[in-house]
Amino acid sequence: MKSVTTKILALLLATLMLASTFVACGNTTDTPEGESTMGEAVTEGETKDPTEVALDELGEIDWGGEEFAVLYHGSFKGEVYGENGVVDPEGGSSQVINDAVYNRNSLFEDRCNLQWATIEATDMNSAVQKEASTGTGDFYFIDNRLGDSATLATSGYLYNLFNLGMTLDGDWWDSGTAQFVLAGGVYFMSGSLNFGDDGVTYVLIFNKDMQKTYQNTVPNPYQTARDGEWTLEYFNNVIQGISSDNGDGQWNENDTYGFINTWEYGNTFFIGSDLRYINNTNSDGEITLFLTDKAQMEKALNVLELSQAIYHNNNASYMSPPGQEGLGQTAFKENRGLFYGEVVNHLTPLTQEMETEFGILPVPKYDKAQKYYRTWTHDSGSTFSVTSAVKDEQKETMGLMLEAYAILSHQYLKPAYYDIMLTSRNVHDAESAEMMDLMFSNRIYEMSFYFNSFGFFELFKSATNDNSDKFSSQYASKAKSFDRQLKTILRKLEKNTK
Repeated sequence: MKSVTTKILALLLATLMLASTFVACGNTTDTPEGESTMGEAVTEGETKDPTEVALDELGEIDWGGEEFAVLYHGSFKGEVYGENGVVDPEGGSSQVINDAVYNRNSLFEDRCNLQWATIEATDMNSAVQKEASTGTGDFYFIDNRLGDSATLATSGYLYNLFNLGMTLDGDWWDSGTAQFVLAGGVYFMSGSLNFGDDGVTYVLIFNKDMQKTYQNTVPNPYQTARDGEWTLEYFNNVIQGISSDNGDGQWNENDTYGFINTWEYGNTFFIGSDLRYINNTNSDGEITLFLTDKAQMEKALNVLELSQAIYHNNNASYMSPPGQEGLGQTAFKENRGLFYGEVVNHLTPLTQEMETEFGILPVPKYDKAQKYYRTWTHDSGSTFSVTSAVKDEQKETMGLMLEAYAILSHQYLKPAYYDIMLTSRNVHDAESAEMMDLMFSNRIYEMSFYFNSFGFFELFKSATNDNSDKFSSQYASKAKSFDRQLKTILRKLEKNTK
């Protein structure tokens, strides 16, 4: 088992190193926002693995040989539980991920002198609440949904990770979740230690054969993205003139399109344009509305106009009806879509069932001046947190343990996940890994997408889907109650964390 995994991971690491070279040689404005220099060291002309250096810098971590458990949502078992001896004769995805998780967990046990355990919860919220109230020590780490974790944080059931002595700036952490700050604290983090959030992160997929057919219209899209020219207006232009009716006179899932999408993808163009509803970065600790700035609202309306053109003009796009997303996926698999907008999880069925090769691209930027390619993660994705029942004398050790767990995941789990997503027979180019890095390094965790009570989540996508001009008025209506709702959330958090 281990020899197979080692070969696969070694190949993946080589692929990722090549991808990093491409990033470095491309447009420097699109390098990851959360880059870290932690762990860099050179000895006698040889660069040591930064993750090994970072592990060394943590020093001794000793849990005294006792059991240490993570509570997990049933959807995320594969992130935390690995079994020794699993053999897939074809070396399939389940074995690759299982082996990486098992190896990571074994090394974590040794590094921190503990007995690793996993607990699946039938009711995550109740289990976390009970542990936070009683402090039994049955578990400390929590692997839960993003939306539920945001609610648990304001209820006072999760620990402020800054108070564990953590900086959260290593390459194994997602800088987007580090910016999801509530009252000066960060209560959950995503990164290399979990991939349930990656699976529900929105990307853009393209059919390589169709791109070759239309290469005069759509030259090398990877290079366009590197050059910072993969913009919303550019994307709108290249999807026009590609669609064709199958002869029955009806535009539906049986025809060919420049772009196949879902009704969630309107939100993706909004976030991809570096817009958001709520600005809650940790730069000054203040949480404010983003679109109260006149220039940002004008930009949002421009993005809306482009999004509506993409969805509705000239039958350039096909949108799968809500609950019938399989219609669009089938059309793309049958080579009837040049571009396809969906979450990463949809790569697996494409890999298994599609004969034509495909590649991955970032969500288009607003314009060339925008520094980063952006995307977002659905609230059903996973994230890690720590129960608020941690005792004062455990804080330092707990912070070191979570950091070690993330670093080891960066060494073993992330490459394995990339192997499943990107080194299949259909996506075997380093450019796709490069594009994934660009997006995953610069995701936005939009606060209103995880606290639906603000009422913003439906606004932009509905205006896009309905071709409506009511976005600004509906936004203004929701914005009136923002301060009151925000104060309620923060007051609850402050009350419950005293």
